[in-house]
Amino acid sequence: MITLSIISCFLGFEFFYQTSKKAILSRPDKMAAWFNSNEKTAQSLGVILLLSSMALTIFHLGIGAGVFAFACILMMVGSLVVLISPIWKLNGFWLVAGFGLMFLIEML
Repeated sequence: MITLSIISCFLGFEFFYQTSKKAILSRPDKMAAWFNSNEKTAQSLGVILLLSSMALTIFHLGIGAGVFAFACILMMVGSLVVLISPIWKLNGFWLVAGFGLMFLIEML
């Protein structure tokens, strides 16, 4: 449950980061074209993903601990996105492998 919350928070923050006007972005052409042409859709998806992440943490941990955990997850994910996203060292394989490992550890 926490892994799913981290994944949705990561994707929501990434959508907001990619639609930012202030950030200097270096992204592949297909992704740049999609985010430039569908900016409102990407921001709406980002809001939905962040709210679902918050709802999952509150549902799993309770109101007080859930809000605090969501704030911690958001800070962690925000730092990772800002540090790793510009250098494009994070591809789909590493994301799936990392979150798969997190899910296995959570289930054990």
